[in-house]
Amino acid sequence: MNKRYLAIDYGTVRIGLATAWAGFAEPLTVLPNNEQLFPNLAKVVTEQQPEVIVVGLSEKEMAEQSRQFAQRLRAYLEQELGIAPVFAFADETLSSVEVQEKLRQAGHRDLRQGVIDHYAAAQFLQDYLDLHQSAETQ
Repeated sequence: MNKRYLAIDYGTVRIGLATAWAGFAEPLTVLPNNEQLFPNLAKVVTEQQPEVIVVGLSEKEMAEQSRQFAQRLRAYLEQELGIAPVFAFADETLSSVEVQEKLRQAGHRDLRQGVIDHYAAAQFLQDYLDLHQSAETQ
């Protein structure tokens, strides 16, 4: 499992990013969801060179927004960079809750949402990697 991955925790205000290589996910950064989002994401994709982009899906209408975002990002990357990484989706319903609990247990006091978005992306990316790695070994 030596593919490079980029996880995107899509939100209407902020986008949490995480990366993984060799089966280990780590938080990367948080980007504002504004008019510079796609150029900023293109820069991250150029730097990280992911083979797979994993977009988190939550519940109901936010899941549909995340799917539409992924379609727009795929088209943007193809048009602007001439690349077509594989897109995948992962359940991120409880990732923020899990991260908040882990950080609370570790003694972190600043648990504002923007502070944890990239950690949430790393959480659901690690879950995705673990699930797919165990499926490959069976």
